[in-house]
Amino acid sequence: RASARRSKQRGRSARPLLRALSIFRKGRQMVCSLSLAGANVVRPTTPNTQGVGEQPPSRERVGGERVQRPSISFGVESCPPTMERVSPQPSPSAACLPGMSNLSSADTLGEAVGRRDSAPSMSCTISEQDTSLTKSPTSILRRRGQALFARRLTLETKQRLIGDTIAKDKDGSGFSAKQHPAAAMQTPGMVLSVWGSATADEDRFAPYFAQKGINWDGEIRSMPHRIGLKCHRGLKPDSPNQDDFFVLARPDSLLFGVLDGHGPDGHIVAHFAQERLPTKVMECLRKDSEAWEEAVKSAVSEICEDAREKLGSKAHGSGCTVTLAFMDNGPNAQSSKPMRLRTAFLGDSMAVHGSRKGGRGSKWDVNILTDIHRPDRPDEEQRIIEAGGSVLPANSQCAGSPSRLLTPEWNLAMSRSFGDFHCAQYGLSHEPEIGPCQEFDEKLEHLVLVCSDGVWDVIPPAQAVQFVGKFRPEEAQLAVDRLVSKAQLRWQEMDDVVDDITAILVWPNFADEAATGEVA
Repeated sequence: RASARRSKQRGRSARPLLRALSIFRKGRQMVCSLSLAGANVVRPTTPNTQGVGEQPPSRERVGGERVQRPSISFGVESCPPTMERVSPQPSPSAACLPGMSNLSSADTLGEAVGRRDSAPSMSCTISEQDTSLTKSPTSILRRRGQALFARRLTLETKQRLIGDTIAKDKDGSGFSAKQHPAAAMQTPGMVLSVWGSATADEDRFAPYFAQKGINWDGEIRSMPHRIGLKCHRGLKPDSPNQDDFFVLARPDSLLFGVLDGHGPDGHIVAHFAQERLPTKVMECLRKDSEAWEEAVKSAVSEICEDAREKLGSKAHGSGCTVTLAFMDNGPNAQSSKPMRLRTAFLGDSMAVHGSRKGGRGSKWDVNILTDIHRPDRPDEEQRIIEAGGSVLPANSQCAGSPSRLLTPEWNLAMSRSFGDFHCAQYGLSHEPEIGPCQEFDEKLEHLVLVCSDGVWDVIPPAQAVQFVGKFRPEEAQLAVDRLVSKAQLRWQEMDDVVDDITAILVWPNFADEAATGEVA
C-alpha cells in the first residue's frame, strides 16, 4: 500500500502493485484453507529456479510496466469458473526440480502437476488414491495469475491409518519395535501388536498434548481392518499421561482396549493391566473361543491379585478403568457366520458401535455397548450401601459433576475399577461387566469407537460417531486425530484442565473382502 501511494504521488500507475497485493492475499487464504483441510504446508526458504524442460514465463504489459504471469497448476475434481482445462503435459521427475520437497509417504503419490517458472508458482502433490480431489490421473488444470515472490508450496497428505503412521515414523523417538507379552504365547508372526509404552515419572515434564509412546510388532499395514488410534497427554501439571491402550490382531480376530488411570500412580496401574490382561484373556480364549465372559472375569480376578502383591501401595491408592472389545467370526472362522463384537468394561471408558445403510452421507445408527459404572446407578448404589459405603449425588460439587463413591481417604467417580483396593471395603467392585454381543450385518457399514472419558465427557457418543463417520474407512487415523483435537478444544473452552484423551477407531473388514482390499 505504501508503494502504491508513493507511485500515485509521482504520477505513476499503482495498479500493478495493488494487483500484486490482492494476489498475495489470495495466496495466504489458500494456505489457510489447505491447512484446515488437513494438509501440511512446507515452504522452502531458497528461491525457485526455472525447472528443466520448462517454457519461459509469458510477459505482457500491465499499466505501462512489464510483468510476468506465472502458471499455477492444480489437480482438482472440477474446474472453477476462472480455470481452463488444458491437455496434460509430461512433468519432469522430482530429481529434476531443484528445491522441490521430497514427500515420503506410505501411500502411492500422484504426479506432481505443479509448473516451475522463474516467477513464483505453486503446486499440489496429490495421492492417486484420493479420488475426491482428482478427476483423473492425467487431468491438469492451469490458472494464470500474477505474483511477486519466488516461493513454492508443496502439500503432504496426513497419515490415514495407524500402519501408515508407524511405517513413516517408526525410527522416531516415540516408536519402539517391541512385542506385546500376549503375542509371546501365540504362533510366531501370527499376532500384530500396537500398544502403549510405559509411562515414567519423568514424563510428567513432557509437553502438554504430546503423543504417548507406541510399541509395535509385525507388519502393521497388513492388518485386515482399518484402524486409527490416538493417545495424548492432557493439561494436568502434576500428572503424566495416565491413559493406555493396546491392539492385538490375528488373521481371524481382533482384541483391543483402552485403560484410563487415576490417582497418583494410575499410569503404573494402567500399564500393569495393559500388559497382562490381554495375555490372560487370549490364553483362555485359545481353549474356548465362546467363553468370553469367563475369560475376562477370570483374567481380571487373577491380575488384580498380582497387582495387590506386586504393586502394593501403588494399587492401593490408584487404579484404572478397563474397556475391552473382541471381534471374530465365531467358532469356525471359515463358516458363513457373520462377524461379531463382544465387549467387557470396568469404569467409565466407553465403547460404541455405529452402523448405516446407504453409504457416505447416510446417518449412522449408534449403539452404546457399555453402561458406565457410576456410583448413583441404581444397582451399583445398592451394592455400595449394602457394603456400608455412601454415594455423593451428581451435581453436588458443581454443575455437571459426576456422582462419587465416598471413602475416608478420598472420593472416586466410579463404582468399579481395576485397583483402588482401599475402596473395596466401601462397595467398589473389581468384577467386569459384559456388554451385549453384536453381530455385524454384512449389508451395512460398521465402525467401532472405544475412547477414554477424555472424549466422552465433552462429546456425546452419537455426535462422536457422526463426526468420525464423515471420513472414509481408509482415513481412520485422520478421523481419530480430528476427534481428539475436537475433544481437546472443548476441554479448553470449559476449564483450565484438560484430561488425557485416547481413542481407537476400527472399521471392520469382512473375511470375504480381505483378499480384494475392499471395505465392508
